[in-house]
Amino acid sequence: MFKEQIGNMDQYKPPLEGRSNGFLLLDFNERTIPPHALVTQSIKEYVDSGRFQIYPEYGDVNKIVADYASVKENQVCITNGSDQGIDIVVRGIVSRGDKVILPVPTFAMLEQSAKVEGADIISPRYSGENLDFPLEEVMNGINKDIKLVIICNPNNPTGTVVKKEQSEAVIKRAKSFNVPVLVDEAYHEFSPENTVADLVDKYDNLFVTRSLSKIMGVSSLRAGYVISQKQNIEELKKIRGPYDVNMVAVAAIKALRHPEVVGNMKDYVKEVMEVLKPTLEDFYRANNIQFFPSGAGFHLIKAEGLYDFLKSSESPFPILVRPRSDPKGTVRVSIGTREDTAKYIMAFTEFLKRRTG
Repeated sequence: MFKEQIGNMDQYKPPLEGRSNGFLLLDFNERTIPPHALVTQSIKEYVDSGRFQIYPEYGDVNKIVADYASVKENQVCITNGSDQGIDIVVRGIVSRGDKVILPVPTFAMLEQSAKVEGADIISPRYSGENLDFPLEEVMNGINKDIKLVIICNPNNPTGTVVKKEQSEAVIKRAKSFNVPVLVDEAYHEFSPENTVADLVDKYDNLFVTRSLSKIMGVSSLRAGYVISQKQNIEELKKIRGPYDVNMVAVAAIKALRHPEVVGNMKDYVKEVMEVLKPTLEDFYRANNIQFFPSGAGFHLIKAEGLYDFLKSSESPFPILVRPRSDPKGTVRVSIGTREDTAKYIMAFTEFLKRRTG
């Protein structure tokens, strides 16, 4: 009964179950502290309003998101997490047999969405000592036969940053062949200088997907959005259902109208990127642990056996990190708070002691 390509696919099954059983969660790049009190208050006000039985009414949420993203209101479409944003862009553009350029390794849902539509995926690889973005290969691969180019920036799981001028070069070349470009910016708050959202007015072939779930601390609610030109947003709304985003998530998103909430998010990012990320990199260097340069709130490192040790009873603190099969032998580790980082370093130090002796 199902499309042939569905039968040939595997499920994307992230290891979600049992994570809340006392572990320090450094595996899914979630914010490790609760959302700002005004986010919680906004959610509580909706819950207390007694409107669960009523279909969603979104009000001014698009304007609030547009103001946050510094784009026009009609250039925004809120989505059920950035995953849905990715899905509706791919569904709206790609058909069975279409060629899609998607550098790898990258976020699994990008490939998953393309496979569901039966795409023929062309996969240039992040490579070199720093797992650099394969700019030349992507540029050379763009031609009239390509249906979509996808970039993840900063890339997950490698942390690789695609410089703004590199992204624009790809968008510009793709435009010359009337090829759309999807840039997934789920972690853009950690590398804001490289966003291409401000190029939407210039390029009608550009789609930007973003997440609010992680940075606001509301991953369980699923909150995201797409940025593109007005006419593209109107087409995407034909694919996204009229009430796909639930009202609890909308209540959380609307808290972006408070400067304190945005300030809290910026403070969290600043501590991660300017204090804790350098601290961890110094620790890795001191202990000869290979890590890759990252423009996001996580590192990809090489540490065989670390995942099993950290989640075991041998670890001073039970910690979950994310093992990766590509690149082989790597682990992705989210960067949490100062307290989280201290616990992680202590547990990692114990791992190193046991490994060496």
